[in-house]
Amino acid sequence: MKKISLLIAALVGVVNLYAALPVRYGVTGGVNFAWAHSAATELSEVNSSDCFLGFNAGVKVDVDLRSVLQESFYADARLLYTLKGARWSGVHQNLGYVELPLNFGYRFEAVPGFNILAGLGPYLGYGILGKNVASIDGAKVKTDLFGDGYKRFDFGLNYNIGVEAWNNWQIFLGFEHSFMNVAKKSFEGGSDIKVRPYNFYIGTAIFF
Repeated sequence: MKKISLLIAALVGVVNLYAALPVRYGVTGGVNFAWAHSAATELSEVNSSDCFLGFNAGVKVDVDLRSVLQESFYADARLLYTLKGARWSGVHQNLGYVELPLNFGYRFEAVPGFNILAGLGPYLGYGILGKNVASIDGAKVKTDLFGDGYKRFDFGLNYNIGVEAWNNWQIFLGFEHSFMNVAKKSFEGGSDIKVRPYNFYIGTAIFF
């Protein structure tokens, strides 16, 4: 009972702290340049795919932490639908995730009206669309990736750096590095295989 009371008190404290901080809400979107590294467990060589062009779109929340940390720190979160993937010779993979990147960053004023910002933090992803499209004898053969082929859950680290103008518009560059082996087994022969996604993106956000 004591632990439950402490947990409730901590949650109330967090809610009260959050309510006292300046919060902004907006929409965000961008372009993904994604690829994957793959290797069978018995091979030391890593095979890097070609770039897959995708997108991301969703909402963003920005919390100003200056009143707490006495510096220009901030925290932000984005809730996105993001389309990533990979391309190999004759094959491309479409991977659609609902994704939540959480960043802790620092923002400073470069010139009046323009800020430089940089942040990093974890991201969580859950796959809702996964298609493997292969060209076989001139025909396209589509198979589902999530389930038997790929794991739906993805987790990794997100970095970004950008510019903020007039306190309501941002443009930023980012990079996502997965910590997960998203593959279950290879599609041929059933031997184990490791596939790790990566993503470089260009994004923008507008706050209201």
